[in-house]
Amino acid sequence: MDAIRNRVALATPDWGVESDGARICLTTASSEGTFLIATISADAPIGDSEMVLNAPYDLVWLLGAYNALAGRYRTLVAELRRHAPPPQHQQKPKDYAAECAMKCAEPAFKKFLEECHGLAKPLTDDRAATKVRSVLNIRSRSELNDDAAAAARWQDLRNAFDAWRRRG
Repeated sequence: MDAIRNRVALATPDWGVESDGARICLTTASSEGTFLIATISADAPIGDSEMVLNAPYDLVWLLGAYNALAGRYRTLVAELRRHAPPPQHQQKPKDYAAECAMKCAEPAFKKFLEECHGLAKPLTDDRAATKVRSVLNIRSRSELNDDAAAAARWQDLRNAFDAWRRRG
């Protein structure tokens, strides 16, 4: 959007249309003179010609409309924030990485990984963590807090563990 604004700001605001009978020309005028910007052949489709000839005006209008809407949006967001509950009432996001680290230290979880996912003995915390990363297709447990898909896979694994425990 900034690039579009910059192009419009750099362009001459005085646009015009001229014709010599065989072609239609989009021109711009400044203190330096009148310049031919684009030429449209007389046999070009009228819809396409109209689009090109009106593009500068349409672009300026669209930027103005966008700026007005963006200003209204910012005003409404500020109003909503004034009426929003204070931050201490917001629920803290779940720390799945810490939860996973704690599960990897549980003997029952290690046994589950051994029986259901082929965790090799000895059943250490490090081996459990490595197996979980492999099963969840993640490089680090921190991805469980940053990637919604990884978090969902963790929740599925945790639910499978809970179901396994209930059966046992």
